Amino acid sequence: MQSTRGTEKGPAGTFESIVGKRALPYVFLAPALCMILFLLIVPVVEGVFMSFLSTSSAGVVSWVGFDNYRILFRESRFENNMRASLLYLAGVLILSTPLAYGAALLITGKFRQAAYFRGIFLLPWISAPMVSTLLFRALVDPQVGPMGRLVQHLSGSSVVVLGHPVWAFVFIIFHSFWRSFPFIMLFLSAGMSTIPSEIYESAMVDGAGKWKRFTNLTLPLTSNQLAISMLMVTVWTLYDSETIYAFTNGGPGYATETLAVRLFKSAFINFDLNTGAVIGVILIIMSTLFMAVYMKLVAGAGGEGQ
Repeated sequence: MQSTRGTEKGPAGTFESIVGKRALPYVFLAPALCMILFLLIVPVVEGVFMSFLSTSSAGVVSWVGFDNYRILFRESRFENNMRASLLYLAGVLILSTPLAYGAALLITGKFRQAAYFRGIFLLPWISAPMVSTLLFRALVDPQVGPMGRLVQHLSGSSVVVLGHPVWAFVFIIFHSFWRSFPFIMLFLSAGMSTIPSEIYESAMVDGAGKWKRFTNLTLPLTSNQLAISMLMVTVWTLYDSETIYAFTNGGPGYATETLAVRLFKSAFINFDLNTGAVIGVILIIMSTLFMAVYMKLVAGAGGEGQ
């Protein structure tokens, strides 16, 4: 009797024969693509459309084109928001990257205590943003906070940290960098673990010191991981509103009011959804530009590596 085991078709084979072999992957991807379309693309398109509208106090909606953008660009407050966002982002990246490299080198080292350092360094990242915000607010309490006393010692006068424009901005940068560097550290440590040890051994035989090995081997070979992690941190920092608002409400004055905080105030406190939509579009454009720059750097690093 001839065996028919090789010709039997299960449910998967029957389904493949119905939709076709080429169409099968797209069918399996369709639910995820529909979710992305519904949760991401549709809100973005709706937000862009809202940025061209104006809603009166009576609820009358009218088309105003680019008037909302022109009004916003003429504000000195918007210039301050843009400057604060870029300074906030620059401060976080400048502080996070060197510390992340140092921490990644430490946790990938071959010694017994490396696992303990991994857990310690991950604590800022796994803690809830509002919890860390409350803890940091306690640190700068004018009465009992140790950071408040340190600032008072450095400045030589009594200073309410979150009430001073410069010190408040420095402090929110410090808090954000403290939360961001573990994420970059994870990416860098993953990249470092893929570098063959023979490369370092050859460099040591050639007389390369630790700094030479880092600049000529570790840094170029982890450039892709660095660019991707910096892109993620850039997007998170640009969109960060809850921690800054919990610290200072964007104050004193508008000193710490970034674009994300301005969006939150406009849309959810003042209920000016059209201005909030304009700021949201600007943030999307900025994120896209940063993504293009980082991807170009990754492509350039990949070309040099080849």
